[in-house]
Amino acid sequence: MRVLVSARNVAEALDAAAGGADFVDLKDPASGALGGLPPPAIAVIAAAVRAAHPSLRLSATIGDFAADAHEPILGRVRAVAAAGVDDVKVGIVPGAGAMRLVDALARCGASVVPVLIADGGVDAPLLEAVLAADAFAAVMLDTADKHAGSLLQRVPPACLRDVVERVQRSGRLAGLAGALRAGDVPALRRLAPDFAGFRSAVCADGRAGRLETARVRALCTALRAVAVAA
Repeated sequence: MRVLVSARNVAEALDAAAGGADFVDLKDPASGALGGLPPPAIAVIAAAVRAAHPSLRLSATIGDFAADAHEPILGRVRAVAAAGVDDVKVGIVPGAGAMRLVDALARCGASVVPVLIADGGVDAPLLEAVLAADAFAAVMLDTADKHAGSLLQRVPPACLRDVVERVQRSGRLAGLAGALRAGDVPALRRLAPDFAGFRSAVCADGRAGRLETARVRALCTALRAVAVAA
């Protein structure tokens, strides 16, 4: 299982890479669940990481938007993609406009990773719409409220396993995130997503705190040790 770590600046991104993260995701945790950094800041971080770790895969979030804010979302996707990341993560909240947003993202020309917000459970029709589009190489589940428990506490294991398997059968990478902790490693191993995303677990004082290389390294080691033991 690969590890995605969210970073908010150059120092954190380099520390995440040094700790062994497979993917580094650029975001501003102080600005929301998928808080977006300004595209110029993303470009600076991306350039620094590329110089030190040219093969590391980078993503960035666009910020938190209502699903029916299509034009602002697409404008932000274009700006973030132009900042030099490999993938642009877009949170999609079930509800009005979500289906049309999926269609617009599939046709936008950027490498977009849909992040389905699952605080209230997985929206089956929305997942179907994402899987019906050929444009997405990966699909994630995440939560918006980081104080209400982790994704693994909010969504039943059988549902998560079904989503992971359906995404993988479609030929995409399946990712899980949402206030995940180091203690979630055994459950993640059972669910077997292609990657898991972390922020809180690698920071000393919660997701708004300072990312620590040692915590990233310990988490990567734990996940990979479980994979070897299996």
